[in-house]
Amino acid sequence: MTVLASAESLLMHKLASLILAACLLLPANVHAWGFTGHEYIGATAYEYLTPQARRWVDSHLQRLDETSLASATTWADRVRGTEEGRFLGPLHFANIPPDEQQIDMQRHCPNRRCVVGAAMNALDVMFDPQANPTAQADELRKFSHWITDLHQPLHLGFARDRGGNDTYVTVDGERINLHRVWDSLIIERKELPAPAQLAAQNPLPESTEDWYEALQLWAEEANHLAREYAYADLEPGDELDSAYLIQAKQVVKEQLTRSAQRMAMIINAAAAANQ
Repeated sequence: MTVLASAESLLMHKLASLILAACLLLPANVHAWGFTGHEYIGATAYEYLTPQARRWVDSHLQRLDETSLASATTWADRVRGTEEGRFLGPLHFANIPPDEQQIDMQRHCPNRRCVVGAAMNALDVMFDPQANPTAQADELRKFSHWITDLHQPLHLGFARDRGGNDTYVTVDGERINLHRVWDSLIIERKELPAPAQLAAQNPLPESTEDWYEALQLWAEEANHLAREYAYADLEPGDELDSAYLIQAKQVVKEQLTRSAQRMAMIINAAAAANQ
């Protein structure tokens, strides 16, 4: 009986280890925009691409066995729980202190270890005609995620509550953290137009000459939206009323659109730089 019990204990231990390993390979429960939001942005961005840029994107993503730009946007979340995913963890967000209005790359993003710096690192490779094509493809895939994360306001939120993850509110009687409200709940409750329709209704704005400066400005824009609309005057435990949710839906739609447009503008420019 002792031998049997020992063998049984060993078996249970191995089973528990396998279950734990499997769980570590699963994506985390909360991602910026959720998979649906990321894929929607990627699909919409593809609608904005020039024919040249589409060929550039398609050929690069084939190297990584990614079926589309939409699917590529979720990669950085798909690998959460892996060693690479854990290394990339700090690159999904950036924090600007409540008493500051601008991002200081030296203090808030040292060594580019934040979402803004990660996007900049991707640009370094994407715009380099001499870059290895596979490395360029990898950075393109990463960039498609960083640019979408950068537009979710609470990914530019405050460190004190981990971008809303530690602030719990109530929606229709359900206790939920504020980050998830903006990541997924708003999108789940909002009917979005088809990507082609959204792109047709919202032409690309004028391009810029400095994409690095633009990334910082967009991060500060997202932080401003977090302050004004996500955090607003909320206290932990507050019930989010209809006025809050209506305003949040409008902000989310605008940020989804901006994210798709800006992703497309940068990819268009990168593809042109590689010709």
